[in-house]
Amino acid sequence: MKINPNRRNAKALALITAGFLSLASLNAHVGHDHAPQPGNADAATGGPAELTDTAIANLGVETVEAEIIELRQSVQLIAQVEPLPENVAQITPRFEGTVGEILVKLGEPVKVGQPLLRVVPRTIGNPDVVLKSPLNGSVTAVKVTLGQAFTPDTVLMVVGDYSKVLARGTAYENSEVLALKIGDPATLTVNVYPDHRFEGVIQRADVGLESDSKTFEVYALIDNAAGKLRPNLLGQLSVGVGKVQSVLAVPENALLGDLGNLFVFVRDGNIFEKRFVHTGIRSGGRVEILEGVFPGEQVVTRGNYQIQFAPSKPTKKSDDAEMDAAPAEKSAAPGFLNSSLYIGAGIGAALALVLALLIPRRRSA
Repeated sequence: MKINPNRRNAKALALITAGFLSLASLNAHVGHDHAPQPGNADAATGGPAELTDTAIANLGVETVEAEIIELRQSVQLIAQVEPLPENVAQITPRFEGTVGEILVKLGEPVKVGQPLLRVVPRTIGNPDVVLKSPLNGSVTAVKVTLGQAFTPDTVLMVVGDYSKVLARGTAYENSEVLALKIGDPATLTVNVYPDHRFEGVIQRADVGLESDSKTFEVYALIDNAAGKLRPNLLGQLSVGVGKVQSVLAVPENALLGDLGNLFVFVRDGNIFEKRFVHTGIRSGGRVEILEGVFPGEQVVTRGNYQIQFAPSKPTKKSDDAEMDAAPAEKSAAPGFLNSSLYIGAGIGAALALVLALLIPRRRSA
């Protein structure tokens, strides 16, 4: 049977086209013998942060030495400073009248028997009366002005003695809180003095829960001879409930991160290394470090939040990875050139054959 030359040429052309596509597909994968594998260290691994002396000063960086101290397991309570009820006196008259003279100023120290106010009774013919302080302390409130009228139950002034104060600790019901008792040791930290601890002891406690809030309150007696603590300051009260243990500890404000992923910054000169830590018991603003820090190391307690955003120094591992990557790129180049030359020659031969089949032959005379 006679084969049509056009059909034969078409079949040849299809085979050549298929071969051309196979060569093109091979060229598309030159230099990629396999897919990238997970775990290849292509990106630089971050290391410790290095800060200049100027940056350290601007951040106000402060450090504390990690040290072995005695701690005990404690219950943490939200706290508020309050005066002792027996050390606060409200100055009230026993009659009606007007204020004739105010003899002391707000905040002024006073002693027992010191005159505070001169008042004029409303009853005609009665002499002026001088109201005196019933205790040693300071004037904590002046609630009247000159000439102001008052009744027998009007509070004219308040005098308080804050040499000792109460830290009222509040918590919702749980077995640990309900186990707290009078005589337990307590430590108060307040927001305005985060690095200072005020030692005390539980002096009074609720016998039950508040009916509305379902909270339990205890009151720690705190010595305040220096006068740092003022009424209504907020803070945290730690009440010891376990045995005293010798542990490696750092201040709680050295910790960053969230629960289960806590870390600190350890300073060595101008180098700040991020260390993940495991913590233990907490008490009085201190936290036990079970793993991650060694005794004597300097942990950052101020400026640590800002340091976590400082650029890191590249580690040796990342430098080695870059050096290993360079020869690999160079070695890939010769293979790519050889394959390209081979493929180019094949494509040229295929095109020549196509032209030969498609151009009709001239018949001899």
